[in-house]
Amino acid sequence: MKNKYSMNWVIPNLDKAKCTSQIEEFIIDLIKIKNLQPGDHLPAYRSLAKLNQISESSVRRAYIKLIDGNWLASNPGSGTIVSANNPSEDIPHRTSGFTEHFPAGLIYINKKEDIFQPAFIEAPFVAVGTDFPSPAAFPEDKFSEYYNRFREESRKLSQAELLNTYDARYLKDNMVDYLNRKRGFGLKYNMLDVVKGRKSTLDRVFKILINTGDVVINTSPHDSKLLAALLKRNANVFTISRRDPDFIERIEQMLKHTRVRAIHIRPQCSFPESFTLSEDSCKQLVQLAKKHRMCIIEEEDDHEFWYSTTPYKPLACYDHDGFVIYMAALSKATSDAQSLRAVVASVQFINELQTLPAQPIEERDIIKEQAFAEMIAKGDMADYARQIRLQSKTYRDELHLILNHYLHKFVTYAIPEHGLTFWLKFDEKFDLNVMLKKLDDGGIPVPYHPNNQKTSIKTNHMMLGFGAFDINEAEGGAKMLNMVFSEASS
Repeated sequence: MKNKYSMNWVIPNLDKAKCTSQIEEFIIDLIKIKNLQPGDHLPAYRSLAKLNQISESSVRRAYIKLIDGNWLASNPGSGTIVSANNPSEDIPHRTSGFTEHFPAGLIYINKKEDIFQPAFIEAPFVAVGTDFPSPAAFPEDKFSEYYNRFREESRKLSQAELLNTYDARYLKDNMVDYLNRKRGFGLKYNMLDVVKGRKSTLDRVFKILINTGDVVINTSPHDSKLLAALLKRNANVFTISRRDPDFIERIEQMLKHTRVRAIHIRPQCSFPESFTLSEDSCKQLVQLAKKHRMCIIEEEDDHEFWYSTTPYKPLACYDHDGFVIYMAALSKATSDAQSLRAVVASVQFINELQTLPAQPIEERDIIKEQAFAEMIAKGDMADYARQIRLQSKTYRDELHLILNHYLHKFVTYAIPEHGLTFWLKFDEKFDLNVMLKKLDDGGIPVPYHPNNQKTSIKTNHMMLGFGAFDINEAEGGAKMLNMVFSEASS
C-alpha cells in the first residue's frame, strides 16, 4: 500500500501479537528524536491500522495508553496530536500562579496547643448511597505488581536509605509532573507537599495560616472536620452559601468593611450539595482575593469525576499570584489513596509547612506511597480515572432516569456535572426521616451513607450518592418510595 503521509507511518517488523506496545514505542521514539513535534497530528487510528494491516482496536489501545502517559492529546473533533506537555518537553513555570513568596503572610507559632473537642453538627439532610467508587473498580493487579517490587527493593536498603524514603520525594515529583502536564498548574517541585489524612492536613495548614480572631469565610457549614479545624485556631467564622445567587457580591460587600484572612471553598463540587462554581465566578473570586489580599483555601476531592467534554479548571490554574492554597486527595480510588493529601502553595508556605513536626511514620505505608507514585508515572491512575469516570457517567444517567420516572412528582434536582452525588429536594410537606423509616419497616433496607448522621429534625433534603450503584436496587427503592409518598399524599 502506498504511504500517503508526509512521513513514513509503516511500522517496521510489526508483530501482530504485540503490536500495541510496538506502536507505542514507535510513536514515543518519533517524539523523542523530534520527528514529531508538539501539535503535530497523527493519522486516525483507522488509517494507521489499514496502513499497517492490523486491527483498529490495537491502534486505539496504543493511542489511549499514550494519551494517559501525556505523550498524545485528543480533543473531540480535532483528532489526535502530540501533546505540548509530553514527557520529552520541559514544562515552564507559570509566574502568575504559585509564587516563591506567599503574599498573604504567615504566622509563626510554636506552642503547646489545648486539646479541642468539636461540637456535634446536626446535618439537615439524609445521606444515602456512596460518594466514592466501588473499591472493586481499582486495578489492584497493577498496584500489587508495583507494591511487591518496591517491597523487595526495600529489603536491600540500609536503615538510612529506608528512612530517607519517608520524604516521599518520588510521590511528590510524580504528582507535580501530573499536575503540570495534565492540568496546567505550572508548578516548581518545591511547591507541593504530601500529608497523610484530611484532618492532619487541615490542622497543619491552618496552624501556619490562621491566628486567633482571624476572619474566615466558610462555604461548607456542614463539614464538621473543617469547622473543628477552624475553631481549633479560634478563627472568627462567617458562613456564606455558594448557592446564593449573589454569592460573589456578598463576599465583595464583606471585604469592603472586614479584613478577611481566608475563604475555604470547593469550587468544583461542594459539600454536600454538589454545586459547581462557574468560570466567571471563579475569575471574580480570584480577583477579589488579589485585591484584598485574602487567601483562598481550595479543596478538590472529585477531580476524577467530570462529565462534560473538558475537566473542571480549579482556582489553582487561574492567575492568582500565590493567594491560592490547593488541597486535594490523591484519588477517591481507595481509602489509602484518599488519605494522601496534596498541599500545593507558594514556596514560602510549603517551606513553613515542612518545618512543623513530622507526622509519625507509623501512620504511613511508604511502600504503598511508592506504588501509587509508580501508577501515576506509568499512566495507570489516568487510565483508572478515565474508566471510572465513564462508568460513573453511566450510573449518573441511569439514576436520573429512575428518579425522573418514579419520583418526579415529589422531588427537584439538578443533574450533577461533577462528583458522585445528586442533591435532592423533596416536597416540604414530607419528612424524609419518616418516609425512609417506612421503607425499612416494609423490608426495603435503605443504603445509608457510612457517614450519615441520623437527624432528629424534619428534613426534606437528601444527598444521594452513585459511586457504587446497583440499578435493580435503585429502581426497587425508588418504586417503593413512590408508593410511600403517594400514600402519604392521599
